[in-house]
Amino acid sequence: MMPTAKKTAVTLEEFVATRRWSDDLGTALDEARWDGEPKATGYLYLDALYIDAVQDHWPEQSKAEGKWHLLLDRDEWITDDLPLLEGKLWEYAQEQGYFD
Repeated sequence: MMPTAKKTAVTLEEFVATRRWSDDLGTALDEARWDGEPKATGYLYLDALYIDAVQDHWPEQSKAEGKWHLLLDRDEWITDDLPLLEGKLWEYAQEQGYFD
């Protein structure tokens, strides 16, 4: 019996190519909906993961840190460096089996 070939890993570039803008992340993903808050906007990846945009109603300190926000488990980042956050989200997607 021949061993089955393992699926080729998705590259960071392929992952980023799944990015699409959403004007309402809460409509796209239940976990991106916050009661009593304005609609969250940001980028969807694989139609399942997201990086949200820092909103005007956020605390001044958060807005000063950058325009993009990523929350993964207990880790959180706010920065202007979208490629940095996309790399972190790609690594998380690999660890969580999104490419299996």
